[in-house]
Amino acid sequence: MSNDHAAESRTRPDMPSFCVPLRWALGGLFVLAAYNKLVPKGTGAADSSGPQGFYWTIEAFKLGLPDWAVRAATFTTPWIEIVAGIALIIGFWTRGAAVVIGALLVAFIAMLLSVMMRGLNVECGCFGDMSPFCPAKVGWCHIVQDVVMLAAAALIAATPRHALAVCPRS
Repeated sequence: MSNDHAAESRTRPDMPSFCVPLRWALGGLFVLAAYNKLVPKGTGAADSSGPQGFYWTIEAFKLGLPDWAVRAATFTTPWIEIVAGIALIIGFWTRGAAVVIGALLVAFIAMLLSVMMRGLNVECGCFGDMSPFCPAKVGWCHIVQDVVMLAAAALIAATPRHALAVCPRS
Protein backbone atom coordinates (compact mmCIF):
# COMPACT_ATOMS: atom_id res chain seq x y z
CA MET A 1 0.00 0.00 0.00
CA SER A 2 1.40 3.39 -0.95
CA ASN A 3 1.85 6.14 1.60
CA ASP A 4 -0.75 8.30 -0.17
CA HIS A 5 -3.33 5.50 -0.01
CA ALA A 6 -2.56 4.80 3.67
CA ALA A 7 -2.93 8.49 4.55
CA GLU A 8 -6.21 8.64 2.61
CA SER A 9 -7.53 5.62 4.53
CA ARG A 10 -6.74 7.30 7.86
CA THR A 11 -8.38 10.61 6.98
CA ARG A 12 -11.53 9.15 5.39
CA PRO A 13 -13.32 6.97 7.93
CA ASP A 14 -15.58 4.11 6.96
CA MET A 15 -19.28 4.69 7.05
CA PRO A 16 -20.49 4.64 10.65
CA SER A 17 -22.14 1.30 11.42
CA PHE A 18 -25.57 2.89 12.02
CA CYS A 19 -25.55 4.17 8.43
CA VAL A 20 -25.79 0.68 6.94
CA PRO A 21 -29.29 0.03 8.31
CA LEU A 22 -30.11 3.65 7.47
CA ARG A 23 -29.08 2.98 3.88
CA TRP A 24 -31.20 -0.19 3.82
CA ALA A 25 -34.21 1.59 5.33
CA LEU A 26 -34.05 4.55 2.94
CA GLY A 27 -33.54 2.28 -0.05
CA GLY A 28 -36.38 0.04 1.09
CA LEU A 29 -38.75 2.97 1.53
CA PHE A 30 -38.04 4.15 -2.01
CA VAL A 31 -38.51 0.68 -3.46
CA LEU A 32 -41.83 0.43 -1.55
CA ALA A 33 -42.89 3.85 -2.83
CA ALA A 34 -42.05 2.86 -6.40
CA TYR A 35 -43.85 -0.47 -6.09
CA ASN A 36 -47.01 1.32 -4.98
CA LYS A 37 -46.77 3.67 -7.96
CA LEU A 38 -46.27 0.84 -10.45
CA VAL A 39 -48.56 -1.98 -9.29
CA PRO A 40 -52.33 -1.45 -9.28
CA LYS A 41 -54.03 -2.89 -6.17
CA GLY A 42 -57.53 -3.39 -7.57
CA THR A 43 -59.04 -4.51 -10.82
CA GLY A 44 -61.82 -1.99 -11.39
CA ALA A 45 -61.78 1.16 -13.48
CA ALA A 46 -62.34 3.23 -10.34
CA ASP A 47 -59.13 1.94 -8.75
CA SER A 48 -56.79 4.82 -7.91
CA SER A 49 -53.57 2.89 -7.40
CA GLY A 50 -50.72 2.03 -9.74
CA PRO A 51 -49.65 4.26 -12.63
CA GLN A 52 -53.15 5.66 -13.19
CA GLY A 53 -53.47 6.64 -9.53
CA PHE A 54 -50.03 8.24 -9.55
CA TYR A 55 -50.95 10.16 -12.71
CA TRP A 56 -54.11 11.46 -11.01
CA THR A 57 -52.09 12.45 -7.95
CA ILE A 58 -49.68 14.50 -10.06
CA GLU A 59 -52.64 16.11 -11.84
CA ALA A 60 -54.29 16.91 -8.48
CA PHE A 61 -51.19 18.88 -7.41
CA LYS A 62 -52.12 21.40 -10.18
CA LEU A 63 -48.54 22.23 -11.06
CA GLY A 64 -49.45 23.58 -14.49
CA LEU A 65 -47.49 20.87 -16.29
CA PRO A 66 -48.39 19.86 -19.84
CA ASP A 67 -49.86 16.39 -20.24
CA TRP A 68 -46.64 14.96 -21.72
CA ALA A 69 -44.68 16.09 -18.63
CA VAL A 70 -47.21 14.50 -16.27
CA ARG A 71 -47.02 11.27 -18.26
CA ALA A 72 -43.21 11.38 -18.24
CA ALA A 73 -43.17 11.93 -14.47
CA THR A 74 -45.70 9.13 -13.99
CA PHE A 75 -43.52 6.60 -15.75
CA THR A 76 -39.99 7.75 -14.89
CA THR A 77 -40.28 8.64 -11.20
CA PRO A 78 -40.99 5.10 -9.93
CA TRP A 79 -38.18 3.59 -11.99
CA ILE A 80 -35.71 6.19 -10.73
CA GLU A 81 -36.88 5.37 -7.19
CA ILE A 82 -36.40 1.62 -7.78
CA VAL A 83 -32.93 1.93 -9.28
CA ALA A 84 -31.70 4.35 -6.60
CA GLY A 85 -33.36 2.37 -3.81
CA ILE A 86 -31.86 -0.94 -4.90
CA ALA A 87 -28.46 0.72 -5.33
CA LEU A 88 -28.65 1.90 -1.71
CA ILE A 89 -29.76 -1.50 -0.45
CA ILE A 90 -26.99 -3.45 -2.17
CA GLY A 91 -24.39 -0.73 -1.72
CA PHE A 92 -23.74 -0.03 -5.39
CA TRP A 93 -22.92 3.61 -6.16
CA THR A 94 -24.31 4.48 -2.74
CA ARG A 95 -23.27 8.12 -2.79
CA GLY A 96 -24.70 8.67 -6.27
CA ALA A 97 -27.92 6.88 -5.33
CA ALA A 98 -28.22 9.01 -2.20
CA VAL A 99 -27.74 12.19 -4.26
CA VAL A 100 -30.47 11.09 -6.70
CA ILE A 101 -32.84 10.30 -3.81
CA GLY A 102 -31.95 13.63 -2.21
CA ALA A 103 -32.77 15.48 -5.43
CA LEU A 104 -36.12 13.67 -5.65
CA LEU A 105 -36.86 14.58 -2.04
CA VAL A 106 -36.06 18.26 -2.62
CA ALA A 107 -38.49 18.25 -5.56
CA PHE A 108 -41.13 16.39 -3.51
CA ILE A 109 -40.79 18.86 -0.62
CA ALA A 110 -41.14 21.82 -3.00
CA MET A 111 -44.27 20.31 -4.57
CA LEU A 112 -45.80 19.48 -1.18
CA LEU A 113 -45.15 23.01 0.08
CA SER A 114 -46.71 24.39 -3.10
CA VAL A 115 -49.85 22.32 -2.54
CA MET A 116 -50.06 23.38 1.11
CA MET A 117 -49.49 27.08 0.35
CA ARG A 118 -52.25 27.01 -2.27
CA GLY A 119 -54.63 25.28 0.18
CA LEU A 120 -55.30 22.29 -2.06
CA ASN A 121 -56.95 19.31 -0.38
CA VAL A 122 -55.21 16.43 -2.14
CA GLU A 123 -53.78 13.05 -1.25
CA CYS A 124 -50.07 12.42 -1.46
CA GLY A 125 -49.02 9.76 -3.96
CA CYS A 126 -45.82 9.01 -2.01
CA PHE A 127 -46.54 5.46 -0.87
CA GLY A 128 -49.95 4.84 -2.38
CA ASP A 129 -52.34 3.11 0.02
CA MET A 130 -49.49 1.91 2.24
CA SER A 131 -48.09 5.12 3.72
CA PRO A 132 -45.97 3.98 6.67
CA PHE A 133 -45.92 7.30 8.53
CA CYS A 134 -48.40 9.94 7.36
CA PRO A 135 -52.11 10.15 6.57
CA ALA A 136 -53.17 10.24 2.94
CA LYS A 137 -53.91 13.98 2.79
CA VAL A 138 -50.93 16.27 2.17
CA GLY A 139 -49.82 18.01 5.34
CA TRP A 140 -46.87 18.88 7.57
CA CYS A 141 -46.31 15.20 8.38
CA HIS A 142 -45.24 14.69 4.74
CA ILE A 143 -42.81 17.60 4.94
CA VAL A 144 -41.26 16.26 8.16
CA GLN A 145 -41.12 12.74 6.69
CA ASP A 146 -39.34 13.98 3.57
CA VAL A 147 -36.94 16.23 5.51
CA VAL A 148 -35.93 13.26 7.70
CA MET A 149 -35.35 11.13 4.59
CA LEU A 150 -33.42 14.02 3.00
CA ALA A 151 -31.17 14.21 6.07
CA ALA A 152 -30.53 10.46 5.79
CA ALA A 153 -29.72 10.80 2.09
CA ALA A 154 -27.35 13.71 2.83
CA LEU A 155 -25.57 11.68 5.52
CA ILE A 156 -25.15 8.75 3.15
CA ALA A 157 -23.97 11.01 0.32
CA ALA A 158 -21.47 12.77 2.60
CA THR A 159 -19.83 9.54 3.74
CA PRO A 160 -16.82 8.70 1.53
CA ARG A 161 -16.64 4.98 2.28
CA HIS A 162 -19.53 2.61 2.67
CA ALA A 163 -19.50 -0.55 4.75
CA LEU A 164 -21.05 -3.66 3.19
CA ALA A 165 -20.99 -2.09 -0.24
CA VAL A 166 -20.60 -3.90 -3.55
CA CYS A 167 -18.30 -1.13 -4.72
CA PRO A 168 -16.66 0.21 -1.53
CA ARG A 169 -15.29 3.35 -3.18
CA SER A 170 -18.69 4.63 -4.30
